[in-house]
Amino acid sequence: MQKYYSDVLIVGAGPAGSMAAKTAAERGVDVIFIEEHEVPGTPVYCAEGLGLDGIRAGGLEPVPPFIAQEIKTAQIIAPNGISLDMTSENITGYTLDRQVFDKALADNAVEAGAKLMTKTRAMDVIWDKKQIIGVKAQKNGEEIEFYAQVVIGADGHWSVIRRRAGLTRYFSDYLICAQYQLGGLDLEDPTINEFYLGMQYAPGGYGWVFPKSNKVANVGVGIRIKHQKAAIEYLKDFIGNDPRFRNAKILNKTGGICPVSGTIEKYIMDGLMLVGDAAGMLIPMTGAGIHTGIESGKMAGRIASEAIKEGDVSEARLLKYKVEFDQKWGKHIKESGRVMEMLDRFNDDDLNTLSEIVTKEDILAMANGVNVKVAMAGIVKRSPRKLIQLIRAYLR
Repeated sequence: MQKYYSDVLIVGAGPAGSMAAKTAAERGVDVIFIEEHEVPGTPVYCAEGLGLDGIRAGGLEPVPPFIAQEIKTAQIIAPNGISLDMTSENITGYTLDRQVFDKALADNAVEAGAKLMTKTRAMDVIWDKKQIIGVKAQKNGEEIEFYAQVVIGADGHWSVIRRRAGLTRYFSDYLICAQYQLGGLDLEDPTINEFYLGMQYAPGGYGWVFPKSNKVANVGVGIRIKHQKAAIEYLKDFIGNDPRFRNAKILNKTGGICPVSGTIEKYIMDGLMLVGDAAGMLIPMTGAGIHTGIESGKMAGRIASEAIKEGDVSEARLLKYKVEFDQKWGKHIKESGRVMEMLDRFNDDDLNTLSEIVTKEDILAMANGVNVKVAMAGIVKRSPRKLIQLIRAYLR
């Protein structure tokens, strides 16, 4: 059996894992990161949207081939078809080419000195008494073992590392997503991302149209509560009812699970850290996780390297990572989750009413979990009695 030794072992070469690998390697520790697929970034399970800050946090610029389309407007469509266009000079969005974007992040980690091993699938963790000291994996049908002072789990929502370490088995709330990449389109304005709310589109979630050009778009739905059929059936109805997609060609089909219950309570142990989706680090209202994944990877990589140099990889030392992440993102994730829970009590008529009184600033606050109480207080002043009753629980 082959055995590999490093200071840091990272499982997963998505944005979170690659940024952890790059950050740790830049600080002079020996890093191996493993990826079960042949090429990082494939297959794509994502609508591919990301803001300017997120791209630059990954050390890249919003230029081809990393991006496919600049987005200037977010269009929110209520159940009755009324739309609100959100534009801002301070907020710039993009539809990525995730395959190229993710591979670039992994390549940058390798350039920084990290060793990437692809087609290598983590199967279990290795214990030394109460501390995790490595990972059992398979490559080309053969078992191999990796030993490291710190293991970083960056292996997504169904994280083998999280589950085998005895941490949270799964998340209490999640979106079930289905998406087609459609070609042969003739979109009037590909700089608009569309978000559709309502029970007919996506109960408890939303439907989306994210253009990659005027000819190609990612079209999908994410469903949660009270759904009457599978996500793929909602997607087929969504596409079938939009004349723009009537003659479209399906270029790719994808789907998956998007945790929206917030960051799990415990994601650090002696010698172990979780980052990105493995720790539930997504914004609940939007399901956005690329930016938080990048930031969590950078934090974890830096703190892991510091801990190794100090000779202390205990949970108490690695806890600095959790403190930093909570300070930067924790409140936003919690507030966004509370807004999502509040909106679960809204029916389509309530959403229609809400769409008539909210402002662009209100939507940004609610979606991102920023200054939410101020936004909600303003909405209450403009709301009819029924909406006030629905909102009241949030303001307590």
